[in-house]
Amino acid sequence: MARYMINYRNGMTAPIAATTVEQNVDGSEYRFLDANGRIIAYVIASNVLSIVLVDEPKAVTG
Repeated sequence: MARYMINYRNGMTAPIAATTVEQNVDGSEYRFLDANGRIIAYVIASNVLSIVLVDEPKAVTG
């Protein structure tokens, strides 16, 4: 899983480990998903200043 750092408008930050992040259709929230496509966290978009990918998993070769 990748690690994302959420920077909120009030100055707070929060890390989230997820495979991917997407925004819902109306743009009101971000959804963080695991490897099976299950939602593991919701974040209200109006409270978010930025979402930064801080650690990406290494590619598996073989």
